[in-house]
Amino acid sequence: MPNIGPAPIQVANHPPIVPPPERSPNLVRQAWNLARSLTDFVADGCKTVTADQYRQRLEICAGCTHRRNNRCMKCGCRLSLKAQGRAFKCPEGKWPAAACND
Repeated sequence: MPNIGPAPIQVANHPPIVPPPERSPNLVRQAWNLARSLTDFVADGCKTVTADQYRQRLEICAGCTHRRNNRCMKCGCRLSLKAQGRAFKCPEGKWPAAACND
């Protein structure tokens, strides 16, 4: 089921107030987030997580309100890529620490 965003807020005698959809960070912020994540990834030896850890990360993302399709609206990253790197972190701190996939 697709994530359709926050529920409307109902106020007595007024039409529902629907919050605006969450937007991803601007391109400058996304570029900064990517550069920082890639620096951490290289510093960690370009290590990836195990297949089970990868699935666990994506399952966590599947239930997150900040997910829109394959994108995290907090950092702007593509989840299918970000979930693979051991050094990559969830901006909300939802991913558990990962062991190395050697």
